[in-house]
Amino acid sequence: MLGRQVTNTLLRGPTRRLALRPATFQDLASRATVFSSLRSYATPGRPRTAVGEPSRPVKRAVKRDARSADGGEAKKRVQARKASAKAKKKAAPKKPVKKVLTPEQQAKKEAKAASTKIKELKKTALKPPTTGQRVTAYNVFIGEHTRGRKVGAGQSAPEALKEANGEWKTLSPADIEHYNHLAQQQKQTQQAEYKRWVESHPPDVIQAANRARNYLKRTQPAAKGTKTRYPLIHDERAVKQPLRAYIQFSINRNASGDFRNITVAERAKLISQEWKTLNESEKQKYKDLESQDRSRYSTEYKDVFGHVPPAQQAAAAAA
Repeated sequence: MLGRQVTNTLLRGPTRRLALRPATFQDLASRATVFSSLRSYATPGRPRTAVGEPSRPVKRAVKRDARSADGGEAKKRVQARKASAKAKKKAAPKKPVKKVLTPEQQAKKEAKAASTKIKELKKTALKPPTTGQRVTAYNVFIGEHTRGRKVGAGQSAPEALKEANGEWKTLSPADIEHYNHLAQQQKQTQQAEYKRWVESHPPDVIQAANRARNYLKRTQPAAKGTKTRYPLIHDERAVKQPLRAYIQFSINRNASGDFRNITVAERAKLISQEWKTLNESEKQKYKDLESQDRSRYSTEYKDVFGHVPPAQQAAAAAA
């Protein structure tokens, strides 16, 4: 630091304006001494043998950074933390412990699941328009004569119905023909309304509704002597199932007239025995009919539903 100040002072010269005088030999000698001392302080002198050779970089001892002194250990610790985190990610999650239900809780759970399933099936089963009771001329007449009629004082509803029934018996053939015509019109109107409702739904929706209705009929049977609450929905678009070879043979034998005046049970027994006695060439005729019927079913099913039957889909997936 002191050498730098002396150098700056000599280079700048005196701060005060002094009269310039020529430099003496002593001044030049003192300046040379100062510069030589500064140079010897900045860099060491080169040996004589190095004169004329390019200067070599001077290697100085540099204090090692304390942070990099244990760089290997720090790197190992970072790698260990990463490996530990990776192992935690790969570890399989613990499965929740399954709660063991008591018999009462299990029964309650099953009842709730069954109730939920029934509700969903009832939605799937749809609600077709009601057709009411069978339309006849008598029903039309009774409805016409009791609808809007006020029961008089002292006359009950059964008595009013009895009176209308007596009037029905006195009708002429021409009047009965009139009510037959009205009954036929009502029947046709109901059938047209029912058909419009059915065709307003896609065929696969009606098919699913009938599957749901079959399940509901089995699980919720109607009371004895009453009709089921879930009759199948009649859809003219439905594809008839293919008939097996034995059914083809049974239809053919029943149409022959050989089993007249024989009960259905005995008839089925005789036809079954005949089928067992047929040889393979005779059975092949009905097997060919079955094959043709299956082809017909596959074609019609694809036309109606837009895809092949589920049985063929399963067979193709398994192949």
